[in-house]
Amino acid sequence: MRALSRIGAGAAAGIVIAVIATAALAAPPTFPQYSGPASKNNPVAKPTEIVYTGDGSEFFAGKKGAKKIGKLNWTKWNSTEGIATGYQYIDNCSPSCAAGKFAQYPITLKAFRLREESKYHFFTRLKVTYTGKKPGHQRSFTWKVSYSRGFFQIG
Repeated sequence: MRALSRIGAGAAAGIVIAVIATAALAAPPTFPQYSGPASKNNPVAKPTEIVYTGDGSEFFAGKKGAKKIGKLNWTKWNSTEGIATGYQYIDNCSPSCAAGKFAQYPITLKAFRLREESKYHFFTRLKVTYTGKKPGHQRSFTWKVSYSRGFFQIG
């Protein structure tokens, strides 16, 4: 499993991967948008980007503009699922990860299977579907998301 960043208690509502800071982007980290108190019918945190590696060499975000990476575009967000479009960014780490170049792969994300842990509600599955060029042979895959002792894990 891939370990994700430590999450503050107030930020844990909604999708667990929503509050991951983005080390790979030049812009300061962005955090989820909130639209009210979390409940079964309102998982309120929508991630603008999802970094799933500890070094920021792979992440999901919106289209790259002239100066910065864009935000994921969430077209659906309710108590059963969240649907977003964007890109998977993968650093080739050549000659090093710091000096490498990112490849972009268009994707659709589907967050689903809501779970309550303590007083927080979050999605426990993230399905990634490639909508064009892809980095491997798989057209889609689904990751499990879990929470334990202050850490969210994906994989």
